[in-house]
Amino acid sequence: MKRFAPPLAFAAVLIAGCSSFGGLDAANKPADPASLATARSFADTPQAAPTAEWWHAFGDPQLDALVAEALQSSPSLQLAAARLRRAQAQAGISRAGTRPDLSGNIASDRERMSENFLYPPPFGGSAITFNRAALDFSYEIDFWGRNRAALDAALSEAKASALEQQSARLLLAAAVCRSYVELDRLMSQRELAERMLTLARDQRSLAQKRVAAGIDDSAARANAFAAGRESDLTAYDDAIAQQRHQIAALLGAGPDRGLDITRPKLQNAGTLGLPSLLPADLMGRRPDITAQRLHVEAAASGVDVAKADFYPNVNLSAFLGFQSIGASKFLDHGSRVAGIGPAIHLPIFTGGAIRSRLDARYAEYDGAVAQYNNALSGALREIADVISVWRATESREKAQDTATTEMTRSLANARRREAAGLGNRLAVITAEADSITEERRGTDLRALRFAAAIELARALGGGYIESPAATAQR
Repeated sequence: MKRFAPPLAFAAVLIAGCSSFGGLDAANKPADPASLATARSFADTPQAAPTAEWWHAFGDPQLDALVAEALQSSPSLQLAAARLRRAQAQAGISRAGTRPDLSGNIASDRERMSENFLYPPPFGGSAITFNRAALDFSYEIDFWGRNRAALDAALSEAKASALEQQSARLLLAAAVCRSYVELDRLMSQRELAERMLTLARDQRSLAQKRVAAGIDDSAARANAFAAGRESDLTAYDDAIAQQRHQIAALLGAGPDRGLDITRPKLQNAGTLGLPSLLPADLMGRRPDITAQRLHVEAAASGVDVAKADFYPNVNLSAFLGFQSIGASKFLDHGSRVAGIGPAIHLPIFTGGAIRSRLDARYAEYDGAVAQYNNALSGALREIADVISVWRATESREKAQDTATTEMTRSLANARRREAAGLGNRLAVITAEADSITEERRGTDLRALRFAAAIELARALGGGYIESPAATAQR
């Protein structure tokens, strides 16, 4: 009967003694974008996608400058950059685990030796200096891929952090644009409120004249209306000031920076357009979704790390140097020391710790998958919501244009009747107030259209396109 060589027999015993991870597995699977139905919701949209600097399409140079300033100096981006550096450093630490470690060590210890232990007199009972200088080498032989999996996890997290930085840039640009559009809306509404206040004062003056002439016995309603419009104007001034402060904060500047912002000159919100391959194409256009997918890959690598804990850990160590008692012969030829050998760690009974660690890794993977699936379906919902808002706004704008045109015509008729002596000033004031009310509704709808354009650009990834190299690496 043949006998196994001792190393092979020992290895077989080690592997047989390993704990088992049978029965543990992931519960969730990443969603297939192609399985998410969107054909009816995204139908009849031009084939287009936002560019990298999509806000330039609004035609306002001041907005372009504000976004550029925010992307340069915002604290939120500085935080994202710090997180990226941390993830890259962690990847560097994990990469070091796949390489040999070589260190130089020098030690000098002075110790009183026992008279009744290993060393007889004259060493025993005296104070001795022990000197050691050596190069120490160690290398973990990655038979089971533990270190490689840990490196893959760290690299995926670093890539995810880089994409999260891109996502932070997109969110910041969208926030600046939203605040700027709101500032434009508030300033437009304030101008209309100022016109309404002028009308209210005219109406109050007219009422006072009628009371003085004995035609009317009360001007209370006109006074109340004028006071209300004065309150509206003050409210708009406050809202505009706060909006300026908000933009300044987004730029990472003090509130005085907002005072330098002049009247916005937004030109065109553009047209509704989607990429042709949604939802599959969305994975390469949304940095946050791509980052979530990388978190899933990192979690999968974490599972591989935990599985490797079930197998023996083999570490090769070696040293080379000098060692002596006392310093007189420290560097002599006879003081040389050297050694090499493997160290094997085998988990046999750990009280269920390594199974629990693997189960925790599977739970992390399931959580990452759930977050990815949620991000993907959420992104599609955001796009569908924007499409719905855009189309509803278009329909409302058409109806509003008709209402504004008719109200303008009614005002012109009231003025003609007044000029011909067939009407009075009060009728003109009332018609003009109604016309301003319709203009205010139109201003709100215009702002809503720009807001929808911003949300569509953000929901489509703001012009980000995943590089072919990054796709190939996966």
